[in-house]
Amino acid sequence: MNVSVLQIYYNVFRSCLHHARKIVGILCVLSICTMYRIYFDVSGQPGQFTNRRELITNPHRWNALQNVSHEKMWPRTVGETDDRILSQLRFMDYYASLPANRTMKRILRVGLMNFEGLPEGQEVFVTGKCPIQECSITSSEIESHLVDALLISEMSYFNWLRYLPKPPHQLWIAQHWESAVHDRIFTWLVGRYINWTVSYRRDSTLGISYGKYARMTNMDISTQTVDYSKGKVKQVAWLVSNCHAKNNRFEYAHELAKYIEVDIYGYCGTLTCNRTGRESCHNRLVKYYRFFLAFENSNCKDYITEKLYHAGFTYV
Repeated sequence: MNVSVLQIYYNVFRSCLHHARKIVGILCVLSICTMYRIYFDVSGQPGQFTNRRELITNPHRWNALQNVSHEKMWPRTVGETDDRILSQLRFMDYYASLPANRTMKRILRVGLMNFEGLPEGQEVFVTGKCPIQECSITSSEIESHLVDALLISEMSYFNWLRYLPKPPHQLWIAQHWESAVHDRIFTWLVGRYINWTVSYRRDSTLGISYGKYARMTNMDISTQTVDYSKGKVKQVAWLVSNCHAKNNRFEYAHELAKYIEVDIYGYCGTLTCNRTGRESCHNRLVKYYRFFLAFENSNCKDYITEKLYHAGFTYV
């Protein structure tokens, strides 16, 4: 009797397991089909310039605006010496002067990287005296399908699904401040969803940079001679914390040290300095050193380290 009962339990278990495999298989197929549909169901064309929810009162003026500005701001051939930043700033001034019925645009920050100076709300647009201030920043994921744009600095498979399916009205904007080596956006996964790019690349939809040098029209052109090495007793300093760069900058610095004194501060060197105080890294550089090194952490097209601009704005 006990053997019969065990046999019955065994047969029931085998039957359940057999049907469970079929159910799991069907669910897997349905999941794959759903993901396939979501992935390829993309509204609009990547890179398409769309003026959503805004009405220019004179349609002829809007057409003229697009025709005149398009070749300067989004040229077919990207110039090696023109990052288009000044052209885009002038365009915004002119665009803001047009009579228009603008509505508030909401922008969702996606990721944590490089958003330190972008607080929630309209603050950055108002305090920065942006020509167009009808924009508001949010980090509320609840609004992800209602906002007008996603400003993306980080996106992987795990948070990508959170924003699908992509609403037809929504722009996805990929923001890149760091070099492509340190990119945190899985472009192979979300590339087809991206409408605009914002980066240091000259072929980006919108150009950004750590800094910008521009010719001044009212500058003082009188000749001045300045001895920046006066009173300085040391030659070259290098502050570095990333010890695993792949562009051989360490090898270059050590080779340079064979011919001139090079002091290396930070995690990768033998010297240390404080972040603040009289003997801070900044003060030591200014007081003692004639030169200091600034290398990119990787060699990527159009990428220039922020240290170059910090040096120019601070010491020259």
